Amino acid sequence: MHHHKIKTERTGTCLLRLLENDTYVIKLFDRSVDLAQFSPSSPLYPICRAWMRNNPTAPEQPASPGPPETLGEEEITDMLNGKAQSVYRLPPPTSCPLSQSGEPLNLRIPPTDKPTVSKLTMDQVPDLGSICDHMERWKKIRQKWKESSNRNQLRYSESIKILKEMKEMYDH
Repeated sequence: MHHHKIKTERTGTCLLRLLENDTYVIKLFDRSVDLAQFSPSSPLYPICRAWMRNNPTAPEQPASPGPPETLGEEEITDMLNGKAQSVYRLPPPTSCPLSQSGEPLNLRIPPTDKPTVSKLTMDQVPDLGSICDHMERWKKIRQKWKESSNRNQLRYSESIKILKEMKEMYDH
């Protein structure tokens, strides 16, 4: 049995122990974790969880059963009808319409109109009519962006319905 103590000024005390049954315990800030139960390629998150548990002799808990890889039609129907017990992922959005060239259209960005160009110099004061025209143009542009956003959001209507049902279930 080997014991190693390392004291650092910046991080406080750090105690490393090698025990008989191939454990490698590190104590950092009054918490311990057995690093031997993790592979060198282990993500940091499970190591941090084990450190927070502060029980180096307890084996790492296996991950909870993961979500199914793909959603079947029956599962989507159950989710939409509120019959699903656990929702692991939401249904994908409906596909975007295609352009004439066959590429998907970005529904979030509205088609643009070419502005009427009028150049002003620094000593010119724009008249009230051009300012009102400019404001009307930008109001229309803002409205087109809102409409495009709403059209794009419709693609996610199944997911939004599931989320609203989940919220209602937990609110009551």
